[in-house]
Amino acid sequence: CYFSFIGSRAPSSDIQTYVSEIEQAPSGMLSRGSFLVKSKLRDDDKNVYAEWEWNLVIAKDWQ
Repeated sequence: CYFSFIGSRAPSSDIQTYVSEIEQAPSGMLSRGSFLVKSKLRDDDKNVYAEWEWNLVIAKDWQ
């Protein structure tokens, strides 16, 4: 599991964007494949505001 804390912000009607740091994917044949990622946006009180799943594909070539 990987957790990222995006910080505390006061409520706002403006759209707020968070961009995480770029990470290097592991190299080698054993690291390649399709991975299911489950993401969740929640506050300090563990109230969940959004949940979504997405796929991450790590491949040697994209052709």
